[in-house]
Amino acid sequence: MRYARWFSRFSVLLIALALGACNLSSGGSVPTPTSAGSTLPVVTILSPRAGDEVALNQKFTISVSASDGVGITRIQLFANGSIVQTAISETTGGDLTLNALMEYTPTQTGVVNLQAIAYRGAVSSLPAEVALTVIQAGITQIVPTGPVITYEPPIINTYDPTCRLVTNTSVNLRTGPGTNYDRILILNAGATTLITGRTADNSWWQVRVNTVTGWVSGQYVTLYGNCSSVIVPPIPPTPTSIVPTWTVQPATATRTPQPPTASPTPGLPDLIIPTIAGAATLNLGPGNTPVASQYTFTVTNTGQGPTTQFSSTVTVSPPGAPPQPLSVVAGLAPGESITLTIDLIFSAAGTYTLQGRADSDSQITEASEVNNIGFFTVTVNSTP
Repeated sequence: MRYARWFSRFSVLLIALALGACNLSSGGSVPTPTSAGSTLPVVTILSPRAGDEVALNQKFTISVSASDGVGITRIQLFANGSIVQTAISETTGGDLTLNALMEYTPTQTGVVNLQAIAYRGAVSSLPAEVALTVIQAGITQIVPTGPVITYEPPIINTYDPTCRLVTNTSVNLRTGPGTNYDRILILNAGATTLITGRTADNSWWQVRVNTVTGWVSGQYVTLYGNCSSVIVPPIPPTPTSIVPTWTVQPATATRTPQPPTASPTPGLPDLIIPTIAGAATLNLGPGNTPVASQYTFTVTNTGQGPTTQFSSTVTVSPPGAPPQPLSVVAGLAPGESITLTIDLIFSAAGTYTLQGRADSDSQITEASEVNNIGFFTVTVNSTP
């Protein structure tokens, strides 16, 4: 009898468990949890717009915005498949939203396809693309007599609401809004920077140049975008002269002289041009007409620290014409490389030397300041 009651209770328990299992299976599949890191970053080219026209050999600005649930670490800009600039986040883990103003100078007429790709570490976004039309605006030729090369200011898209400025001339970036503050670096004419603050009378503007924040005088810049909501941040204290004082103490220890030893400076970048690629031998066209060829310069940061924004140039000799700009690079992380391309036109037979120079304006403090140059020899032959 006791065995029967136990068996009855056990049977009821089995039935309840079976019904519970049926109820669980009939409720649908269990949702798969997702996280911000399982999705791709998103990037958008805000300006210029698809179909816009840009001038040959004239620099213009591209406004890019990227977002990610974990953090955007960098944005890269490509033109016809070749990388032209990299914007790096100032935050170690990346920014949830990273905006960048990037620059490009078209060197061929026709259609140029711009692509922007955002990265979360090694995870890349789908590319954002716009196709622009490059129109003729004069041809710069390399000729033995030495051409006169003129440089135009950057083209600014007035439809972009981002508050920014363009320097009208070389201007000091200072630690505070006044000439009595220390100079951090010099911004070249035509530099484009984001505005992060202002003085109450708008006579000085606070800007961010990659990882560096400083102030520039309003009388040397032109503003673009909507700057009505720019804040007035706390103003740094005025520098004061400090008179050092010291007390002479009697010597209490014997110092043993040690021979000096060289020690590397840690944490500094070091830019080099390891390779220059292109045709080493060219033949003039029929009737000894000019010949054009494209050359690619690779710039690598072999140092231990990241760079801020820097420019690179190429000089062709003879005839010893002024250096031509390759590109403005937003910054390179340690070990990162970027390839810069330029089209050159040769109008006479001879041997030419191409000299590429990274950080041509000496804006970057590097571990070595003597290895920024690369050379490449081009031989141009006459047509038989």
